[in-house]
Amino acid sequence: MRLNKVMSALALSGLMFFSVTANAADADRELARSLALKAEQLLPKLANENYQSSLHNLLKQRRSRRSVSAVQTLANEADQRTVSRLGLEGRTDDLMQMRLATPDMIDRVKAGEEVLIAYVPSGNEREWSAVEAFDSAGNAVYLDVYEEPDVPVLVVEANAQKAHTAGIALVNEALQDAGLQAPRSARMTAMSSEPQTLKTSVLKKIRLNDDAEPWLLGKAESYAIVAGVSPSRDKPVVDIVDMPYLDYSEQTYSPNQTWIYWDRYRWGAVDVVLMEQDSNYNYQELATLLIEVLEKGLIAGGYPEAAPFLELASKIVKALPASWMTNDDDYVESFYTLEQDQSYQDYPGASGNAVITLEPKEINLSHN
Repeated sequence: MRLNKVMSALALSGLMFFSVTANAADADRELARSLALKAEQLLPKLANENYQSSLHNLLKQRRSRRSVSAVQTLANEADQRTVSRLGLEGRTDDLMQMRLATPDMIDRVKAGEEVLIAYVPSGNEREWSAVEAFDSAGNAVYLDVYEEPDVPVLVVEANAQKAHTAGIALVNEALQDAGLQAPRSARMTAMSSEPQTLKTSVLKKIRLNDDAEPWLLGKAESYAIVAGVSPSRDKPVVDIVDMPYLDYSEQTYSPNQTWIYWDRYRWGAVDVVLMEQDSNYNYQELATLLIEVLEKGLIAGGYPEAAPFLELASKIVKALPASWMTNDDDYVESFYTLEQDQSYQDYPGASGNAVITLEPKEINLSHN
């Protein structure tokens, strides 16, 4: 009887989740259609913003103080849903935007071709059957998921860069509160009191394999989770390294970015997990997951005898929600036991999805 009740509760929970997801998808669809009906009015404003603008700026009324229009109400509701879905309540707002799907569509817009308005479908992008868009009369047009259309398309979506910035700040603060990461000011103070030479590893080159990313989603928002053990106590240390340049697959980037500060890690070894932001992200969940997994993983490793072989990256990946593993733009790659003073030339990750060149670099802190 008890098992039946539990199963019934789980089934009801699943139905509620499906209902919420379906309602959100319907609302996004209606918002896109409503904006398509106003496309002629919105295009001049978008042109002034280089075809990327928040919905708030596009829809605000200049002259009158009339009641909020139906499309503004839909946009406001979409903002609230998105902020809640990403776990960013109180940290950001005005997330919903309209963006030209790809930069090479600008010439078509300027040439006067009709522009379609699309929205991001719900669910796993690998299972999308088509991208639905609307013309200026509100008629539905269905586009191929992977082949870029030969007509210009504006996408109604959350501003990924804005959400990413707020989300990374949330995760860093949570890690600091949990004692897994020192505040920036404390790091700089410690750095200034340490030896005259700072040992680092610099990311000289990185390339991602083709992940057949839908044209609709645009650029990625990427970051690295660098995980190791504190040199002064038996506790994990985590750094979140933003990688704003890592936009597309099948392109080689040479960022010359400092990835690892070795004075922060015991045994001169770390694990690195590469991630990309996806619409399914909830940053509060990510912060909680990192804190729980790393602390439990360290204990399970039997420190300090386990030395660097704690497989922290593997534990992070295994703990990621299933929904974050279904898209290539959630979990990207893992690099296990990267070592201090080692050079890694065209070094593949464990999943074969990324190749890096990582080189040691000593920074002289002397002011002489």
